[in-house]
Amino acid sequence: MKKLLSLLLLFMLVLAACGSEDPTPAPPTEAPPTDVPPTEEPEAAATEAPGSYVDTLTHVPDVSLINITWHWVRRDPNGNDMAEIIVPNPENYTLLFNEDGTFNAQVDCNQMNGRYATDAPGSIFMEAGAMTMAMCPEGSFSNDMLQMFGPAQDYRFEENGNTLVFSWVAGGPVDYYQNVVAPVEEAPGSMVDEREHTPDPALIDQTWAWERRDPNGNDIPAITISNPENYTLFFNEDGTFNVKADCNVGGGSYATTPPDSIFMEAGVMTMAFCGETSNDQAMLQMFGPAQNYSFEEDGEVLVFSWVAGGPVDYYRLVPTVELPAPAEGAATGTVTAPDGIFLRTGPGTNYPYVGAAPVDTTGEIIGVSEDGQWWLANAPNLPGGQVWASAQFVEAANTDSVPVVAAPPVELALTGTPWEWVSTTDAEVGEVFVNDPTRYVIRFNEDGSANIQADCNTVLASYTTDGSSISIMPGPSTLVACPEDSQADQFIAQLSNAAIYFVQNGNLYLDLPFDSGTMRFVPQGTPPPTPDAPAAEAEGRTFYLASFGPADAPQPIIEGAQITAHFANDTVSGNAGCNNYSGTLVAVDDYFQVTGILTTLMLCAEDVMAQEQAYLAGLGTLTGYRWEQTLVGASTLVTEGQLFYTLPDGSAGVMNFVATP
Repeated sequence: MKKLLSLLLLFMLVLAACGSEDPTPAPPTEAPPTDVPPTEEPEAAATEAPGSYVDTLTHVPDVSLINITWHWVRRDPNGNDMAEIIVPNPENYTLLFNEDGTFNAQVDCNQMNGRYATDAPGSIFMEAGAMTMAMCPEGSFSNDMLQMFGPAQDYRFEENGNTLVFSWVAGGPVDYYQNVVAPVEEAPGSMVDEREHTPDPALIDQTWAWERRDPNGNDIPAITISNPENYTLFFNEDGTFNVKADCNVGGGSYATTPPDSIFMEAGVMTMAFCGETSNDQAMLQMFGPAQNYSFEEDGEVLVFSWVAGGPVDYYRLVPTVELPAPAEGAATGTVTAPDGIFLRTGPGTNYPYVGAAPVDTTGEIIGVSEDGQWWLANAPNLPGGQVWASAQFVEAANTDSVPVVAAPPVELALTGTPWEWVSTTDAEVGEVFVNDPTRYVIRFNEDGSANIQADCNTVLASYTTDGSSISIMPGPSTLVACPEDSQADQFIAQLSNAAIYFVQNGNLYLDLPFDSGTMRFVPQGTPPPTPDAPAAEAEGRTFYLASFGPADAPQPIIEGAQITAHFANDTVSGNAGCNNYSGTLVAVDDYFQVTGILTTLMLCAEDVMAQEQAYLAGLGTLTGYRWEQTLVGASTLVTEGQLFYTLPDGSAGVMNFVATP
């Protein structure tokens, strides 16, 4: 409650930075079996989705349920607003429950496994696991079948145990499965099998990292990938490929007819939840449709053009790092991940990668990280002569005497880091925060190009630097209509005017000319700061509005009127010039908003009422704040401040407050 109260009184303090604890050292982990694509690195594993709900349940095998192939025959809407389903080919939709708490399923043209728990005789919870991802024919009920996995359900038997009935929770639909003693037909053959495959040397045996998706005029959002190393493809000569889609890994088959035709079909994939902001599902959308492919930038960029004028995906080649053969008896490490691993400048995914090492690459280990999760390898061909590799995906030997090596400092550079725009500060308005920094990203590349995500559009740009000077030249852009609250135009305009850059305390700053402002960026994914508790003497004070309106020309309030704001107990209250009001303060990123504003219903002069409505409307559209402090004696007193908001026409507004009228 104290922390929430502090957020509500953000008028009264400047934000303070938060610290973090060092990780607890741990021994190196063993490499996983090589038949599972181990593409996740330690930090990603540490932040994976919470444990399965199945693990919290006690499983009691039901002999009436297990070791029987159940065929889905129909779905009864049970009074819900949905269509009844009569399955025309039940043999393509089956469940087989095993005694050990696992199950196997045929979901039309796909195969799936998972886990379940039953508390006989009537309760069951089923959780989907790995599944093939073939594109089933039109009219398939595969997605309808998948809807039943996840919610807790009741089950019962009818017709002397030959019909299994699943009753969804909360009065949902009812599914009927039949025990039919008959062989189950195999799923239709793969479309890849119908195509001739000619390996393309320019495509195979290399790691390709997804950088962006161009909507190409289609009504879909543009995508700029902030962490391309988490979205990779590796094509093998035999017509198979490995895929890493954020926190999920898997494989598939493909067929190419050089120089420009490719068909990719996903196979078995893990099905973890990677988070709301993940692009894993967007990446998987590219598998299935026939495509063309081409190369740009002398083979460094792989371009997939979807059929029928669909979107276009861009993948960049990850350079392969050559490691010298270890001396006899030296400590060694061998890559076990089928699609290789990324090698980095430090022991953590927060360090930039310098390239990739393919599976079975062996190098000399010369050190281990303090937490035991990373090996330091000899790499004389790279700057610094060494590189770090995740111990999770390396089979190590003779490492008993390997020294512990401290992590180098993380030195953020202009290039290689996706930067989120969080605010712009100028002398008159102060620091104005961006509504949603995740929608405004720029990534500077070593070759002088830059990728920009300007809300719902992507922009290709170029840039030049000379010392601390910078010039950014936006180029071609997609032309998708963005939401009304978009700040894309301001973002591009300010980038175009940037003159000086510097990186300080993990932030990138771009100075605009003539003291017209400074843009501030943070590395993508950086959580918003959390404010500290305010000074005790500031709590419960009343502040008075002096002027408000357009940021470049605020107007004083009407003579004789008085507008106040009092902050206490998670609320703001006061008099809006005629009526008393109150509202609830809600923290948003590093500022706050006012919601649920209530007022009395008195009538005053027409101009006073208009001013009151404009003030209350402004409180409901806050975008940032700035509060000045003056030291008086031994205590700090808040004397004046500003609230930034959005005017009805979409332009910036400001409210200027003082502590005394």
